[in-house]
Amino acid sequence: MRNLKLENGKFHLDDEIEAVVEGDVKKIGNGAMILSTKKYIGKKVYVLIRK
Repeated sequence: MRNLKLENGKFHLDDEIEAVVEGDVKKIGNGAMILSTKKYIGKKVYVLIRK
């Protein structure tokens, strides 16, 4: 069961997580993308934007 909370700038996620991947956002045309390894193709992801 997924539980997601955002209170006073604090983020809490209670879910089955396989891995946490950190990367840089790369420019591609008028948009952007985040590079990842092939093993995550087709997986649902969470993208958190930090200050």
